[in-house]
Amino acid sequence: MTTTDVEQGAATETRRSPMKWIPMGLGVVAIAVIGWLVLRGDDFAGERTAMLEQGPDESIVEPDGVTLIRADDGIRVTARMATPEPNSYEYPTADMTPPWSDPHPEVSPGSESEPEAFTMWVIVFNSPELCTDNACGADDMRPDAAAKGGVFLGDARIGSSAELDFVGSVRLGQVPATGSPLEDPYSAEVHVAIAPHGKALTGADLWRQLNGPVGSPAQWWNAAFRQ
Repeated sequence: MTTTDVEQGAATETRRSPMKWIPMGLGVVAIAVIGWLVLRGDDFAGERTAMLEQGPDESIVEPDGVTLIRADDGIRVTARMATPEPNSYEYPTADMTPPWSDPHPEVSPGSESEPEAFTMWVIVFNSPELCTDNACGADDMRPDAAAKGGVFLGDARIGSSAELDFVGSVRLGQVPATGSPLEDPYSAEVHVAIAPHGKALTGADLWRQLNGPVGSPAQWWNAAFRQ
């Protein structure tokens, strides 16, 4: 593991979102890896794709940087990329949050001595053939959308090392942050987004950074597994 664990205190606060798990270090990651090996070991290699640059830019940040494992009980996602240098990319602003989320603290760049916070979001589309404009996106994440998109917080990290490593999962029937639950792990289209939250703060503000969304696709590094 090459990233810093969530600061003490942030993990003890009561989470208000439906997501319950932020990995807390080597022990949790080891348990997750063992779980993958037990479940559908023949498919352990999973599907791989590249992590792409922020927004519509399709330049590759990390070849084969994202892995998706589909299993009977859900999906598992791992993602890795070099930790972005502070002030080297586009930041969101604190008011760029969806109506279903809590307010986000102010976003400001970090520095060499002030690491930044990042979250990984897993977005599933249960009926991708029904996505609007023949491409699954924000319009397909509404609770009443025909494509039955759902948004899940997969992981959160503080980037104090050279590389960010994310590990997350979505279980069948798990309640999403918004939209629809995952229905079929084998047929869903899966998108992965890495959101920057600026300089990692402390206390309740850090908890909000690591548990809530911020920004738009223009500020997210992204990957997609299309059927």
